[in-house]
Amino acid sequence: MATNHTGSASKPGTRTRRHPQVSPHVLALLHRAQHGDRDAFADLYRTFHDAVTRYVAVRMRDRDRDAIDDLVQDAFTGALEELPHALLDVRGWFIIQAAKACTRHDWSRRRYTRAAYTLHEHASRSGVSSPGLGEPHRRPGRVTFVHAMARLTPDQRRAIQLRYLDGYPRDAAARLMNRSIEAVRCLERRALRRMHTILVGTADSAVNHAATAVTA
Repeated sequence: MATNHTGSASKPGTRTRRHPQVSPHVLALLHRAQHGDRDAFADLYRTFHDAVTRYVAVRMRDRDRDAIDDLVQDAFTGALEELPHALLDVRGWFIIQAAKACTRHDWSRRRYTRAAYTLHEHASRSGVSSPGLGEPHRRPGRVTFVHAMARLTPDQRRAIQLRYLDGYPRDAAARLMNRSIEAVRCLERRALRRMHTILVGTADSAVNHAATAVTA
């Protein structure tokens, strides 16, 4: 019969479950943070920031590297929201939050094109299409939509991200942004007006360029 290194018997073919080694100091910080000590959470942030950043950087290495810093912050924001349910494997728990942030980002990017098409089709119903040119010439792609998002203010971009890409209700978005519901509503309204102007203007420029090429 096989024995482990302590001499106790173990069944052949079984794998000993390894528990993560978590320092008492980290567990104490977690306990204090769960009881409302923001300084303790700040210490956890400093302790695990590099590990979370490395994880996100690996996930984003062949994709949107510009989003790394934002995703790291999203991971810690998610951790703060789920603090009462934190795992004792504190590092692993923060990595789980980072994984969730990356997954939400991936789904949001996939929704960019659909959202851009929806905005453009809404505008097209009230406009006049150019004769002789098909709809594909007027449909903005993901890059156009991303560029439009980039031209919003940070708060406007965050409001659109939370409300229309991540699907949060307005009251939840207000809590995440630490703003009132009415403030978030105003940010949405201004952002949508600006995006409409940018997207329609970009589409019109593409149509004019195509028309020039056809007649040249």
